[in-house]
Amino acid sequence: MAASGSGGGSAAGGNSLMSIGLSAYSTILQSEGVASADEFQASKLESAATYGELKAVQTGGQMTRQLNQTLGNIEAVRAAAHADPNSPTGAAFRDDQEAQGVQQRTTTVDSILAQATQDRNDAAYYKQAASDALFAGDISAAAGIAKGIAGLAIPGGF
Repeated sequence: MAASGSGGGSAAGGNSLMSIGLSAYSTILQSEGVASADEFQASKLESAATYGELKAVQTGGQMTRQLNQTLGNIEAVRAAAHADPNSPTGAAFRDDQEAQGVQQRTTTVDSILAQATQDRNDAAYYKQAASDALFAGDISAAAGIAKGIAGLAIPGGF
């Protein structure tokens, strides 16, 4: 009977070791899943940032063309009206229109670039979070293994 009791303890120990191993493996898989989700989110944000930067360049170019067209129209109207090209009033009006156009373009482009920068910063955060999730999973799995082995080594231990 002593032999069968001893064998039963060994089987229980084997099952406990298996449980410890599976628990550690589960922890690692969970951390890999979290890391994968974070990396996917980072990738989406990187794409959004790249698209945002392209959009800023395109918007700036389009707004510059529109401003040049507006200024050209002002000059054409003044010429058709036989206005003095050196008129201070005409020059002030043209300069005001140019300043407004440049300010609009700058504000619009800067806003788009700010969003792209935020997307890049968010992507960097998610990349770091993915790395941290993997590291935390490894530490948690190792701690679980150590705790399980310590519990097996000490009769009645936790």
